[in-house]
Amino acid sequence: MKYSANIIEMISAINHFNVAKYLRELGWQEIKTKREYVRIFQLNSHGFFQVNLPMDKSLIDYKEAMITATENIALAYGKTLDDIVLELLNPMSDILKIRVKNESYEAGNIFIEDAITLYNNAKKLLAATAMDIISPSLIHRSGRYNNTVEKFISSCRFGQTEIGSYVVSLVCPFTNISTRQLSLFEQENEGADSLARQVTNKLMASLKAVTTAIYEDELNESYLSNQNISSNFLESLAAMGIYKKDTELGITLKYCPTVTKGILDYNHVKINSDFHPIISSVVNRIKRTIESEHSIVGLIRALDAVPDIEKRTDGNAKIIFINADGDKETATVNFKNEDYIEACDAHIRGKNVKILGTISGQKGSRKIKCSSFEIIE
Repeated sequence: MKYSANIIEMISAINHFNVAKYLRELGWQEIKTKREYVRIFQLNSHGFFQVNLPMDKSLIDYKEAMITATENIALAYGKTLDDIVLELLNPMSDILKIRVKNESYEAGNIFIEDAITLYNNAKKLLAATAMDIISPSLIHRSGRYNNTVEKFISSCRFGQTEIGSYVVSLVCPFTNISTRQLSLFEQENEGADSLARQVTNKLMASLKAVTTAIYEDELNESYLSNQNISSNFLESLAAMGIYKKDTELGITLKYCPTVTKGILDYNHVKINSDFHPIISSVVNRIKRTIESEHSIVGLIRALDAVPDIEKRTDGNAKIIFINADGDKETATVNFKNEDYIEACDAHIRGKNVKILGTISGQKGSRKIKCSSFEIIE
């Protein structure tokens, strides 16, 4: 079979020692031979397959022999040559394949702006997933990820694209706490417990949770918080092509075949353009709610509530604070009953208070709905 110069070059770059380790880990039996320049492996579990693995790159027919070896491995597992090459070039890695299906991409190419958007948001999706594991929050406000996430993202790579729709491969190498990349010769449990395996599993679990919630009409802030899914994750997902009509996004997780511990019972999730309005609506609602919250530090000036404590459910207070323009301003704050009691204490002791809440109204008649309250001692 004829192959492109690109695939031949990729096969030539495969480390033959990694291939030998790969085959042994997957149960292939090595047949001893006196020839040092070739190692023979056989598989009898589901049919008979043999791989003659060249071990010396100076051999005249090394490239041809390596191509034949990878073809036989692909045949044994019913995989494409591209899939096997990607696995062998990236040992100790999980690989996420993101397929964008749209009529305009059927030729295997994509508009430049669409490609930039896809790649940028694929990276953001991965980073948001890592943040959802390390620092769960409904929204990650910082423009910069923490150090662990930055190191993880910097270790990941984009693999070879594929013809047919448009496929982007995200290679996620297994790393330990210091983010040292593991080799194929590491112990299996090190890869299974790595941040990369946690991220790839969490990404797939979040995708499945989102699709399930949409079908059951349950995608909301409370559901996302319970699942530790941030709006950043949803926003990146919504920007990966499904905003275009008749577009389908398919994400497949190709687990590292030699690390079988800690894998999900599914590895593929599909999302289409019908999902986009729902996802975008939830993201916009979360952003409006959180971005409208303000932190205010000031003094309680006056208090007002139902005198009967048994009937009191909330209370109002006037607070004096310095606004963003540096001017003194007064606003009315609505407290839940427990916070109102604390506000009374702050007023009696003349202590400053810190309030986080949503502000409405014009200057001179501001109203604040308190979501967080504390006395500054």
